[in-house]
Amino acid sequence: YTDGAGKQWYQRRVRGKMKIVISFLLALPGAYCVDVKSLLDTTYTDGAGKNVTLSELSGKYIGLYFSASWCPDCRQYTPELVKVYNKIHEDKNWQIIWVTEDHNEPDSDNYFKEMPWIRLSWSEKATRGKSM
Repeated sequence: YTDGAGKQWYQRRVRGKMKIVISFLLALPGAYCVDVKSLLDTTYTDGAGKNVTLSELSGKYIGLYFSASWCPDCRQYTPELVKVYNKIHEDKNWQIIWVTEDHNEPDSDNYFKEMPWIRLSWSEKATRGKSM
């Protein structure tokens, strides 16, 4: 940001989008029923390449984060989400699952290096990722 006004504009923009997303998620259960467990029942990968299963996430709040390296808004939002995640993920039993919207695996892999959470594997993106 070149000045404080630019940062304030961006923060208002993100807050507005988050309100829309939260409102959508609150309305979703009545409009569309999904067997969430079967949808999420796969193996995820952390930044070190360790596999994480759904059973290991039992009792945690799970957020799905859809983004891509080519998306300018995502590139601005991801560092802010990382800050929040780093503050609350242990104390609040919170985990984020990243679902890439990248067009190729190398771009996805490079972008994931900026994230401290787990991700849906590239091989699952075309099948399970499209159902999420």
